[in-house]
Amino acid sequence: MRPWAVLGVEQDNDGVLTSPSWIWAIPAQYPEQLPRTQQARRSELGSCPLISAFPVGAPSTLDQGYLEELKGTGILFGGGGLEQRYWVEAARRSGRVCYLNLDHPTVPHWLWVNEVMFTDFGVRVSFTDFQQRLLNRVSVAPSQLHPNAWASIRCFELVTEFLPLPQDPEVFLCFFKFYSSNTSGRTKKGYMSVRPTKNRKILTLYEDSFHDFKGRYFKIFTVGNHRPFWLSLEGVDLFPPYWSDQAGFDIAPVKYEGLNADKRDTANILTFLFSKNNLSSRVSEGHW
Repeated sequence: MRPWAVLGVEQDNDGVLTSPSWIWAIPAQYPEQLPRTQQARRSELGSCPLISAFPVGAPSTLDQGYLEELKGTGILFGGGGLEQRYWVEAARRSGRVCYLNLDHPTVPHWLWVNEVMFTDFGVRVSFTDFQQRLLNRVSVAPSQLHPNAWASIRCFELVTEFLPLPQDPEVFLCFFKFYSSNTSGRTKKGYMSVRPTKNRKILTLYEDSFHDFKGRYFKIFTVGNHRPFWLSLEGVDLFPPYWSDQAGFDIAPVKYEGLNADKRDTANILTFLFSKNNLSSRVSEGHW
């Protein structure tokens, strides 16, 4: 088991625990308020107290008026009346995208999202089945993915839909590996990116740096008693709604030899078509 380390945490007026990255120390008095994806880890933390107190990461620059206009454009939701089931909320000035909700059920659980997911890459609530299964497979929250990772995911989706081929997380992970940007081995910000698996490159990496995306995030809540799309009928998270300390860890590399026959066929077709002439990740923006 990896050791738990904390650089600084804070509980603000919303009952939210802050964190500088994806590792948290949770005070003993809050076990029942941890998000479902964290409850299994609670017993490993012991009676770790809150230490230090300072906000970390960039505050969001998006205000409520802008988000209401964005919702009205139809760019956030995939139709079917979904825009009536969800509402969007700007983060408070003291809020950060890596914060957890420790005030549930008084404050309903929310989903953090980055604006760039919708405006640049065509992600829509309530996410595709492939997106949900991939997020679950690698234990990463949507807002924890770097835009370059979303570019690769969307490109893979669009290409397999066009050909058409089955969309499977195992096939994606045969071609891509998730990693966290780091300096000298220390986690930096906790955002997860992807890079090609050795000798299995089929896409060019998305080169835009997206310097301002870290300050453009917001919350999505359900309206009334509607079930959030990130919960199953049994109330289990289909993928982490909050940043996960387990993002990308303990995932054995998916090797071609380990795929079943159908998944190998999909991998073979993608390799044949794009291994020598890599497909541009700008397909994710609609540029063929």
